[in-house]
Amino acid sequence: MTDPKEASTPAPRLRFVSAETRRARGSHADVKVTLALPSSDPEKESEQLFTVEASGVAAELLEARLAVQATLDAIAEATGRTDYFKLVGIKIVPAFDTRIVLVCVRTLEEPSIQVVGAVPATGDLVKTAATATLDATNRIVAGMLSEKE
Repeated sequence: MTDPKEASTPAPRLRFVSAETRRARGSHADVKVTLALPSSDPEKESEQLFTVEASGVAAELLEARLAVQATLDAIAEATGRTDYFKLVGIKIVPAFDTRIVLVCVRTLEEPSIQVVGAVPATGDLVKTAATATLDATNRIVAGMLSEKE
């Protein structure tokens, strides 16, 4: 039998904090993503922040791809598992009178699994891409964070 106290404790989850783009002269962009991990101690209300920056070419879809990579790197920092996820692709598709950002990620451990996150693009595409990445990876990451504790 499981302890009822244990069953009611939610799995730790990374929370999206922010995503911002800084464009330099020419065609260069830096995308910074910040994720937060709440304290595992219910007595404390603090959280640990993970901020990662990715750089590349400035263009709408390419900046969204940078946001995905920065989010995956922040997940790696939070879990201590580098090179666990690999970006398969990002796609923006029209659906239901809006655009949907789809992010496909694959795990690099065997057996490899592929997961997809989908978030409506309601504004900033960089923020949407980061949250779609979390949508794709959140169950796997919650398990990794639980193991880490």
